[in-house]
Amino acid sequence: MDGTAQGDPVRVTVQDVGSRVVLRYRLAEQEHGQFGETLSDLVGELLEWPQDPNGQATVRRRSGEQVSIERARIVAGKVIPTVSQTSDARKPRRPH
Repeated sequence: MDGTAQGDPVRVTVQDVGSRVVLRYRLAEQEHGQFGETLSDLVGELLEWPQDPNGQATVRRRSGEQVSIERARIVAGKVIPTVSQTSDARKPRRPH
């Protein structure tokens, strides 16, 4: 499951290291939310994406915190635009 299979919801590979990504992952049972949430999203710069399916992906959040998630817990993922690209797209355009 390296994210290259057609239809695979995890569209992240080792070539995406350094890119901004979002990873959706299964929470451990003790991490479930107060309303029974079983999934969470992690957004940031991909620092590590191991080839080994038993390895861990590491992401640096905007706060600088580094978070590692076991690849087996990741259910979806993709590269997303950088913050500046997203911010520019949301700015209203002035009429000429």
